[in-house]
Amino acid sequence: MQFHLNGFRPGDPNVSEADVRHQAAGTRDGLPARVDVLIVGCGPTGLTLAAQLAAFPDVTTRVVEQKPGRLLVGQADGVACRTMEMFEAFGFADRVMREAYWVNEFAFWKPDETRPETLVRSNRTRDVEDGLSEFPHVILNQARVHDFYLEFMGNSPTRLAPDYARRLLDLAIPADAPDAPVSVRLERLDPGHQGEVETVSARFVVGCDGARSAVRRCLGRTLRGDSANQAWGVMDVLAVTDFPDVRLKAAIQSAHHGSALLIPREGGYLFRIYVELDRLAANERAASLDMTPERLVAAARRILHPYSLDVREVAWWSVYEIGQRLCDRFDDVPDDAPAGAHPRVFIAGDACHTHSPKAGQGMNVSMQDGFNLGWKLAAVLRGLAAPALLRTYSDERRAVAQELIDFDRRLARIFSAPVKDPKNPDSEGVDPAELQDCLIRQLRYTAG
Repeated sequence: MQFHLNGFRPGDPNVSEADVRHQAAGTRDGLPARVDVLIVGCGPTGLTLAAQLAAFPDVTTRVVEQKPGRLLVGQADGVACRTMEMFEAFGFADRVMREAYWVNEFAFWKPDETRPETLVRSNRTRDVEDGLSEFPHVILNQARVHDFYLEFMGNSPTRLAPDYARRLLDLAIPADAPDAPVSVRLERLDPGHQGEVETVSARFVVGCDGARSAVRRCLGRTLRGDSANQAWGVMDVLAVTDFPDVRLKAAIQSAHHGSALLIPREGGYLFRIYVELDRLAANERAASLDMTPERLVAAARRILHPYSLDVREVAWWSVYEIGQRLCDRFDDVPDDAPAGAHPRVFIAGDACHTHSPKAGQGMNVSMQDGFNLGWKLAAVLRGLAAPALLRTYSDERRAVAQELIDFDRRLARIFSAPVKDPKNPDSEGVDPAELQDCLIRQLRYTAG
């Protein structure tokens, strides 16, 4: 109980008093006809943005999501130091720290030079250098991050909650009226309302709807980049193993069976392992591989040999291909627009940049997209800044995304290359020291 709130009245400091303007509009039966901000997508990017805007009762915000309900099991799990600092701004960093696995060390394993069929630890290093942040680098399931955001939104003055089972059909941006709202059509997918179309006028629309973004499609923008034609598998497993560093983050390079990256999960039992698979043909996709959990486990065992891996349960698994893609702009402003033009539609997160998950930055950079845009939208909508401020979002965040893409391309190339034979210096491949150097540089990048 604290007595410093609202005229020294007692109450829970984490729960704001509900604003009467939003109590009447709090129904989940339908969307209002007009909003200030419409967020499309309820992933980490959209929720970061929504949580920021939920604190302002004078800003009408809605979040729509195509899925029928909240996320139960997420794919991303790495939370960087700078993201933890962002969580502190929302007041739940301490709860994340209590639940998460703390990544304190990074171990490196390579083939033994005298017996290349076995592995030897080449180095162990701190994951976060002293003095970079007061917070650690942690591992926590994406779904729990969503839960913390949803709780924050529910306790905010607006009591903001997502409107699920809504699919974006199209949006129209009035070209001859720069201050006119954007018209958005949404199709309802929930039972009892299936097929109904809602039309919402929004001063600003933000597409946080992933790599297959419908908002990006409506803007006519595309993700441009390339594929490395390399498949990787990833799985969260409950396993018994004699590998010494199973509770450390570990990069493992074998002599003949590829590489792996091992990351412990929160809770003390599961660990995640990224497993290098075969190269893909130019027109082949990872989804077309005849992959099963059993084949992934077998590949992991070959890489970890001579250590054993007895997998008792595969909690989650997936297969993906490495690629780096980026949009030319993160808003609707044409390249030849006059200086006074300001954006009304934005894209953020995977909607405008994608890369391989081993960089550990996808969810972090995406949430930081939302954080960057959130305060700017609030400042403009509340009359504290000119609309020209919104032009800075695309330039600032695209530069960060380009840096991430460049780093991830180098990391993916090194991680997927065969190990150089130490007895044959002229052989093709990567020296394990090069991967170690690249990953240590990644630690500094991850920590901001």
